[in-house]
Amino acid sequence: MTGSGKRKDAPIGGGGAQQAKKKKAGGNAGKWKTPHHMAKAANNQESSLQAGESGIWVTCARHQESKAAREIGVLFAEYADKMYGIKGVHDAEKKEGEEDEDEDDIEAAIKKEVEALNANRKGTDGGHNMTPLKMNVDCLMFVKTKPPIDPVAFVRRIVEDAKSAKETGQMKCRYVNRLTPVSVTGKATEQGLEGVAREALAPFFDLTGKKTDVDQSTEAAAKPAAETEAGSEKASNENAQPAEKGFTFAIRPSVRNNSSLKRDIVINTIAGLINNKRHKVNLTSPDKVILVDVYQKVCGVSVVDGDWEEFKRYNLTELYGQGQGSKEKKEKE
Repeated sequence: MTGSGKRKDAPIGGGGAQQAKKKKAGGNAGKWKTPHHMAKAANNQESSLQAGESGIWVTCARHQESKAAREIGVLFAEYADKMYGIKGVHDAEKKEGEEDEDEDDIEAAIKKEVEALNANRKGTDGGHNMTPLKMNVDCLMFVKTKPPIDPVAFVRRIVEDAKSAKETGQMKCRYVNRLTPVSVTGKATEQGLEGVAREALAPFFDLTGKKTDVDQSTEAAAKPAAETEAGSEKASNENAQPAEKGFTFAIRPSVRNNSSLKRDIVINTIAGLINNKRHKVNLTSPDKVILVDVYQKVCGVSVVDGDWEEFKRYNLTELYGQGQGSKEKKEKE
């Protein structure tokens, strides 16, 4: 009787151990992956920002990410068609009851725009030209781009049109703020930043490195000897052709969710690559602006024209306001 209230002991043997082992091997560890699982894994990889990609950072009004995603879908589809002939299918009209369902769902809003952005271009590999991504930060999105889309030229055309918009009806966005093109991305390390910067800056700058006073004096002493050896005729021709004027520049870094690449490290790393004898720093009116964006484990670099500040740092909201303000001023005059 005393033992009737006690629980029975677990059976002796390997049955319990085998059952525990079976449970431990849950998930896909002990199973073969179905085509659905593989497709899902590939989609997750595609929907995250990776090193070696290009694209456009998009900031928007707080708590308006879903509306901004829809605006970006319409805007980018329009300019992809204008500039590159990429045809997209975009349904601007909402289905009945759709607004309430997706209003606060950013993922749903972004997916809704994929059809407009992921247009296939004839003569390409049939891949997506644009892929919108949701970031784990409020008010921030990223749109990956593929050739033939050049992020710098693409954004430039959009902001030029925004600046010239005088009528309220010409405003294409209400919730989108700044667009930042990214020509190339890499790992957010000093070595990764240097590699990305070399690739992005090479078409515009002499990347033989920062020159010290010792380097410049050595070059000055070596130049006359080289000219003498080359002959007087070659030397006279070289003197007749002045050296190409180098661009002045300013570096504008932005660091989000990253603690290893500080602002000073970013600036010093990039400035150290550029020949400061040919290219001078000009923070007020540079010829070129070097944009550096660091987000978590990825960094990106692009080179834009020096009127970046004049174009309100590519902020569409401010550009639209500037255009309407100039119109009202003319009407008063």
